[in-house]
Amino acid sequence: MQKAGNIAILVIITSFMFIGAAYAGQDAVGYDENTEIIISGTVLKPTGCEFRGLKCFVMESNSRSFRVITAPGWFVARIHMKLSPGITVRVVGSKFYGTDGALYLVARSVKALPSGRNIQFRDKHCRPVWSKRVIKRSSCMRIFFSPGQSL
Repeated sequence: MQKAGNIAILVIITSFMFIGAAYAGQDAVGYDENTEIIISGTVLKPTGCEFRGLKCFVMESNSRSFRVITAPGWFVARIHMKLSPGITVRVVGSKFYGTDGALYLVARSVKALPSGRNIQFRDKHCRPVWSKRVIKRSSCMRIFFSPGQSL
């Protein structure tokens, strides 16, 4: 009887952990400084790719394709990040292989080499900049990300 009670408790705890992870939301993509690389390459596919609710783009560097994970759609729209195929970018990011076998980069920053515009996605502690209340609610973001600038 004790064994059945322990299993029931384990099932309940596991269920709460799963629900908690689901509510943690889109920003639950980790950043590992140990796998950080800097690459330059060409944008192949600027939109249409998502990873756990975060927007991605596909780039090529030295004949290898990378899916670059940036930020939630609302943040990408707010900073007016518009990529076009063929543009050259430099990405600082944490590299990993996804369960689909694709090579991913969690972007810390993306810099458009022709224009020089640099967009930070992670702060100095590798936390997502969009998760800060100041950025979500402040209209002062327009100072740093003006609508006339596109990446």
